[in-house]
Amino acid sequence: MTSFFTDARNVSVNELKVITVSPSVGDPLNDLASRIAPGALHDSAERCDAPKCHPETRVAVQGEIYSWIVHGDLDPAQKMVKIQWVTGPAGTGKSAIMGSVADTCKQDGVPAVTFFFSASASPDRRRKTAFIPTLAYQLAEHLPALKDLVAQAIQDKPLLFTKNLRVQMEALILTPLRHVTVESKQPGVVLVDGVDECEVEQYAGSHASPRAGESIERTKDEDQLEILEVLRDAALDPAFPFRIVIASRPERVFREFFNNESHKSWFAPPSRSGREVQPQRRHPFVPPSEVQ
Repeated sequence: MTSFFTDARNVSVNELKVITVSPSVGDPLNDLASRIAPGALHDSAERCDAPKCHPETRVAVQGEIYSWIVHGDLDPAQKMVKIQWVTGPAGTGKSAIMGSVADTCKQDGVPAVTFFFSASASPDRRRKTAFIPTLAYQLAEHLPALKDLVAQAIQDKPLLFTKNLRVQMEALILTPLRHVTVESKQPGVVLVDGVDECEVEQYAGSHASPRAGESIERTKDEDQLEILEVLRDAALDPAFPFRIVIASRPERVFREFFNNESHKSWFAPPSRSGREVQPQRRHPFVPPSEVQ
């Protein structure tokens, strides 16, 4: 106190009020927004020159994918099919199909949550770090009742964004969804394109090997598989209201995942992008659509 009254004498303090000013805690939703990949959204400025299907091309595959998104629940045979794979070699129109389907959803008022990976784009579109935050941000935009729950999850777990994808999916998406009422008749979709272009996330240090003195580097296949598994877990959760469409080249990690006998009852048959890709469906997962 004396430092405030230098050289003062005979000072009497009858009542003292001390006001402490500290930095305010930031808005958790602003924190979430700062961690998304804005360029990964289908209508982002970064994707303004992205290829789109000509109105007269890829009609069959676009139509089948869109019909499955909007009307799939009306078909008892398809009601439990929640994931479809669109596949084909590089340059066969997968991204164009996904972009066009996203545009159609937007035009028709069908909620579409999107993430377009790209190895040639901004860093946050090349890795998995921003994947779940970007999905959660868009879901909260489509379902405003989620916002307070998502904000609370971020506030309760300050290190949430450093956790693996499964923990983030549970905290930011699945747990909030279990606490809100979602109109079951409202169709919606999560469109994830270019998962095969997701690069490996590098961490400080490395995984220990059983042999002393060796290290095991994480591979991009592991990160890509983590993305596939977390989407599968979401699709199988009764609280998750949207269907999921995943587009990638037919690389080994995807073939093994979608052809795994224990998964087949969850997927629709694949849609194969090409001159005219025919989406196929399996029971909760749709078989892949291949692009020729």
